Amino acid sequence: MLDLPRWMDGVAFTNAEGRRVGLTDAELRRAELARPFHGVRVGGTAGRRDGGLIDRCSDLRVVLPADAAFSHLTAARLWGMPLPAGAVEENLHVLTPGSIPVRRAGVVGWVRRDQFDVRLLHGLPVLPPADAWAMLAGMSDSRATRLTREWLVAIGDFLISGRRTKWGREPALASIDDLSDAVGRHGSRRGAASLAWALGRVRRPVDSPPETFLRLGLVAARVPEPIPQPTIATSEGDRHPDLGYLAERVLLEYLGDVHRTDAATWRKDLTRVQLFQDAGYRVILVGADDVSRDGLPRLAARVRRALRGTSGSPRSHV
Repeated sequence: MLDLPRWMDGVAFTNAEGRRVGLTDAELRRAELARPFHGVRVGGTAGRRDGGLIDRCSDLRVVLPADAAFSHLTAARLWGMPLPAGAVEENLHVLTPGSIPVRRAGVVGWVRRDQFDVRLLHGLPVLPPADAWAMLAGMSDSRATRLTREWLVAIGDFLISGRRTKWGREPALASIDDLSDAVGRHGSRRGAASLAWALGRVRRPVDSPPETFLRLGLVAARVPEPIPQPTIATSEGDRHPDLGYLAERVLLEYLGDVHRTDAATWRKDLTRVQLFQDAGYRVILVGADDVSRDGLPRLAARVRRALRGTSGSPRSHV
């Protein structure tokens, strides 16, 4: 067992730092020291944070330039932004000023000639949320997972809405002005057109990407844009459906998998739907199939009929 200084327990250090505290080259090659990156060693567990992304970034930080910052997908994940499943990758995205990117196994290096802001998050240098969002638009399939324009809107919705918890809504990570400023700083770089398209469609409050995709899908099908989470007065106080057309008294509720697997959530939302109906609103229940390419035309037709006040079907739909 290596006798490491207490500050090194679970904290990444370079080979040079190891030698300075008296470790020999043979000891630095010992199997009990993890090697997360070339020239980096970790022994012990006391200083580990999450066993995942934060630790991996912390391990890399010790061999990065002082002015480097985590960016793109890595910054998005550190800030907790929603991302498509295929966008979660092992490579870490690092931005440096100038013209020479970080070249290292396990790293996607990016450069930016103009100055950029940096925030400290979990003790790590990370791009601010709005700038990280803007840079997501510039990714290409050759360097990362390209995000669709719809996903850029969904992430923007999340940033300006704040995460909903059982104690209320957390402060938003960015404002619409922050996003607009970030688009301006992004300029004419790759993804500028997608950013401009997404910025004009970001709304609040929104709690999940499916709510965003539902709203965008209806608009693409030439249905009037619904209001996100309007306030509805019910017999048990104000409630907020996912989307609504107040003048027509039509509401839409998206039911994800949690409604199928969590009985308490299902009962709570069933009560909420009944409250909306008792308040005189027609409620359309929407599932994942309805937001698919094949399902959206049928859903759009149902919504149009509801907005015209014609039913042809029961008051509430699944």
